Amino acid sequence: MQITSNEISNTKYRQIYLTEEELEKQETKEIIEKYKKEKYHIAIFITGKENYPELLKKIVMKQVELTDNVC
Repeated sequence: MQITSNEISNTKYRQIYLTEEELEKQETKEIIEKYKKEKYHIAIFITGKENYPELLKKIVMKQVELTDNVC
């Protein structure tokens, strides 16, 4: 599981990247509930085990690209 956080205009965001197996774990459900109680906007991305590292790489690259384009 990989969690990224961001804050834009006083709005807090969490992005959670995980596999279906990780999503089913009680620990993961508790983490998600904790963020909900803390008023985070949450996005959950689910991928298969074999694509997990490649998906994370693409997402991180896109986030860096978007950050670089912000004035």
